Amino acid sequence: MKLDRLLCSKELENLNSNPIITDICSDSRLVRNGNLFLLLERNTQLQEQYVKEAVSNGASCVITPKEFRSDSSLLNIPIVRVDSVRKTLSQVSSKYYPKKPNNILAITGTNGKTSVTKLTEEIWQLMGIKSASIGTLGNSADKMSSTLTTPEPISLHKQLNALASDGFHNLVIEASSHGLDQFRIDSLDISGAAFTSFSRDHLDYHSSMDLYFRSKSRLFTHLISQKGTVVINMINIPSRYYNFIDSIKAENIITIDNKNATISILDTKRGENNNIELQVDLSGNKMIVMTPFKASFQAINSLIAGCMATINTDISIPEAFASIERLSDVKGRLECVASINNNNIYIDYAHTPNAMKSALEAIKSITKNRLIIVFGAGGDRDKGKRRIMSDVADKYADLIIITDDNPRFEDPNLIRKQLMKQSKKYIEIANREEAISYAISLLSSQDNLVICGKGHEEYMIYGKEKIFFSDHKIVEQTIKK
Repeated sequence: MKLDRLLCSKELENLNSNPIITDICSDSRLVRNGNLFLLLERNTQLQEQYVKEAVSNGASCVITPKEFRSDSSLLNIPIVRVDSVRKTLSQVSSKYYPKKPNNILAITGTNGKTSVTKLTEEIWQLMGIKSASIGTLGNSADKMSSTLTTPEPISLHKQLNALASDGFHNLVIEASSHGLDQFRIDSLDISGAAFTSFSRDHLDYHSSMDLYFRSKSRLFTHLISQKGTVVINMINIPSRYYNFIDSIKAENIITIDNKNATISILDTKRGENNNIELQVDLSGNKMIVMTPFKASFQAINSLIAGCMATINTDISIPEAFASIERLSDVKGRLECVASINNNNIYIDYAHTPNAMKSALEAIKSITKNRLIIVFGAGGDRDKGKRRIMSDVADKYADLIIITDDNPRFEDPNLIRKQLMKQSKKYIEIANREEAISYAISLLSSQDNLVICGKGHEEYMIYGKEKIFFSDHKIVEQTIKK
């Protein structure tokens, strides 16, 4: 593909050549002959080093930030300077890998993205619709795992191109705040979007709640198609942000709330097996929604998924809601992984105060004896939430085991110290395997155990070392002993 098919006329000004582009790349180490290299690095000392490495590896053109300064005549290839390399990366990725599923939905929110994404896909599949999802759990079509909730544009558009080529017309993806802030999905035609919840997280990146919210809201104010549909869970969004609804770009808005909404939740109660049943008012029509879930937040996530599944399909909302009772647990999302001697063991990805509160509150309400929790906190992330997480655990749990959870480059001893309290309820066990095994050994009749923080993840990060670790495997091995 020639360069002029990837860039706009303004970006091509002053270029004397139009090289053939053999692929696009944003990692100078991976550049091959004929590649278009896009420089994402902000450190000026590293920029020239990376550009020279890309050229040495065979790049035929380089796209850099406007402020990049280097003698292009020494590089012998075209250099294109742009206002935003990240935005340009999305644009050229979309053009180089042009095929897309016809119906693309995006889910954002502090908590609930993965659940709503997977539940939407499952409803489609229950209805016989060929579909796929991309997010924290990877690409469901090719079973490819992912290190990012929202893949970088090159990877994302390669996947979309492959899905479309394989006949997938319906796709739901997770849109993280990082992904939205970095323009990773800016070049998609998004026909539906959902906002699941908003609470404290990622302040190490966004620096304030308002900036964090602004990143999330881009999906609705800038990226959603004007003819698209938006689903907003008003229950889990602070009221001070409600006015953002006036800026939503889409014509169709579905709200979920306890009253005065498109879908109003009139009553929540527990039915068979302590599963949540919802009585809802759907634009004046009342119906009972049976769910297979133990927590009200899971039930609400299933309502969001039901609404999303109707976008650009022949499924009606009542039909989608009727299918909810057939849904499965999402891996690592308050997932009941074992039941032994009248005790249940749950694994949950909760690593924010609000997510932990929702999970523990739900399981506490169905626990007849003790609620035990195992959790830690990730290193090199928002440190301010650690004390809040401990307060939440202290409020709901009867026994709290503090352990490691991806310390990264922080001292794990200090992280655990920040989580511990002077209380007989608290036990510190650094080794996560030992912590989980010990918690299981303590279970007596009618106790419940919640293992928080890692969910589906199958690794632990200590400094530069990433080792295999699975909460699921540890539970399974411990029970077999």
